[in-house]
Amino acid sequence: MFNLKKVKKARKRLAYLTSFLFKLFQINLRYKESRKDYGIEIFEYFYLPWNSEEEFNSNYDLISNHSLNPKSRLYTLYEMSQRYLSPNTSFIEVGCWKGGATGLVVLTNKNKNINYYACDTFSGVVNSSDKDSFFKGQEYSDTNISYINEIEKIVGEKIKTIEGIFPYSMNDVELDKPISFAHIDVDTYVSAKESLEFITENAIDGALVILDDFGGWFTDGVTKFGNELKSDKRYFVVPNHLGQLLIYKI
Repeated sequence: MFNLKKVKKARKRLAYLTSFLFKLFQINLRYKESRKDYGIEIFEYFYLPWNSEEEFNSNYDLISNHSLNPKSRLYTLYEMSQRYLSPNTSFIEVGCWKGGATGLVVLTNKNKNINYYACDTFSGVVNSSDKDSFFKGQEYSDTNISYINEIEKIVGEKIKTIEGIFPYSMNDVELDKPISFAHIDVDTYVSAKESLEFITENAIDGALVILDDFGGWFTDGVTKFGNELKSDKRYFVVPNHLGQLLIYKI
């Protein structure tokens, strides 16, 4: 039976635990966090649908070695793509690394006649600026196009691989179908902004763009950009606080 006193006591203990864990995390990384709006929160709502969704877990097992995203964020792509990736449109991922997230979307949306685009420099992070406190460039460079070829074999469908700095890498690429669903995973402010501008210019009304790394400890440039979007009347934005911002084109 629900007992308010026990709940309050559990919350107090949990606060001590999260404070300790955050300090331990900083010690392991040899970094001291001074920003007040960063920390660790263990949420009291324990519903984790990705644990029991059989189709998702089956697809996840196939692509997990090609993605750095945790199950929780990949589940968002799985679930949202089923609803917002419309038939006869395009899906685009900017910052695909080894193609795992794109592969998951392909596996989840068979028979929709989708054009899939996996975009990356394949040489690491770019466009770092004074809005990014941690990324300096070339992080996550341990990838190449051959990994996308591996994903194509896993999912059994063609993925158009675009190499270079987005969106300039799309200058000679013709989008045959408008974008209805997209994933931006680029780590820096400038790249996130330029990626969203290109995607929404080529997207249908009501398209959903998932911005990864919103709220990430080391991706504060992406968080700054995401917070700016909250007052941009062209979009309806929803943070899910799993490390993602859901951006709907109005």
